[in-house]
Amino acid sequence: MEPECERAKLKKVQEILRLYAPKGAASWSCKAHPRCRRARLLPAFCVVVVVSSTAIAQPKVIRCIAPEVPITALPEAVLSEYRAEIAAEFEAYFAELSHHIACLDAERSRALSEARVATEAYSTFLNIPPAQKDLP
Repeated sequence: MEPECERAKLKKVQEILRLYAPKGAASWSCKAHPRCRRARLLPAFCVVVVVSSTAIAQPKVIRCIAPEVPITALPEAVLSEYRAEIAAEFEAYFAELSHHIACLDAERSRALSEARVATEAYSTFLNIPPAQKDLP
């Protein structure tokens, strides 16, 4: 994640912690601990670490998202009344579908070239002679 985005999230988390902290908790912790600021920032730091790790653990971006098919499971009266709008939705759907198919073709060629590179790397790996082990 970008540092500015993480700073903004940290500020938001700190504001939330300030709003929902029990009354007197911060003043008590400041009296009990000489490192008051660290004691108050620890919960915020923990939340930021958890948020950051879950954001990093997300899968790669979905490249090609299929368009939704217009709904036609409606009463006949509704279909006849909104015929022009439904026809426009279908035209938009077919236009988006052609872009989606082009995206899938591009993704397929990208995956095939990636697999070709991986196959070449594996072939190179298999051609490396194994290490000789000394047996007693």
